[in-house]
Amino acid sequence: MSETRQNRLMILASVGSVSTTTFLLILKGIAFVATGSVAILSSLFDSVQDFITSLINIVAIHQAIQPADKAHRFGHGKAQGIGCLLQAFIISASAVLLMIESVLHIIRAEMIERIDFGVIVSIISIILTIVLVAFQNYVIRQTRALSIKADRAHYAGDSLMNLGVLISLLATKYLGWIWLDGAFGICVAIYLFWTVWGVMQEACAMLMDKELDPEIRNEVRALALSVPLVKNVSSLRTREGGNKQFVQFNVQFDGKVSLDKAHAQLDAIESVILKKYPHMEVIIHAEPFDKSKQKKGKK
Repeated sequence: MSETRQNRLMILASVGSVSTTTFLLILKGIAFVATGSVAILSSLFDSVQDFITSLINIVAIHQAIQPADKAHRFGHGKAQGIGCLLQAFIISASAVLLMIESVLHIIRAEMIERIDFGVIVSIISIILTIVLVAFQNYVIRQTRALSIKADRAHYAGDSLMNLGVLISLLATKYLGWIWLDGAFGICVAIYLFWTVWGVMQEACAMLMDKELDPEIRNEVRALALSVPLVKNVSSLRTREGGNKQFVQFNVQFDGKVSLDKAHAQLDAIESVILKKYPHMEVIIHAEPFDKSKQKKGKK
């Protein structure tokens, strides 16, 4: 898939999340006014957080897909990492307030009015959120975009939130279990804390230039060594910025290899790597073969 196609998918996923959240905000606002349900109010508040984080996501992705310029030679991909950290802080605050509201709701044990309307709203919310998360999963598989992954984390939490609201409304109506929606709220808050931790780890890894997975590093090394005349690969360094991967290493040739032939080999190495990883940026330095660097090349 081309980089242009990936960028379009990322933007489409972001716009879709904002559009879905805007509709759910209006729907849940009407439902809260009609029912007075604290569970729906909690879901409404969570949707407000979703709306804010999705807006941050659009800004981060728009910045990340900008081409490299004189001030940012490696592009703007790390904007996704910054956006993910902002999302993580907002989601964490939402989880804290949700936890507090859920506990208070259990203590107050207030009855809910017009439960049927709340049930309909919850079902619509569940369906829309599941469709959005399914599309986000597709975009993540195609682009590996960290910002979309962070966005999906709290929308997956929304699915649990809406399901909890639905079950609590039904349990309140038919079983009289007023405390159940508060209990679900606590469970969803714990889940949000867990997903936020994972998002923050990935965001920090990107911003701190963490190395790519060992499997990718080993394959890049093997691809470079598969090109004729390459004696050794050393000083392999990798990092990730948004949906682009960066690889830099030295290749060693016999000292008798001409400059023209060595240059042709470097082009061949880049070609074979890009065939496997089309969105990878490869930087290669040629040097004469040195046996003392052969072991270092395995690092």
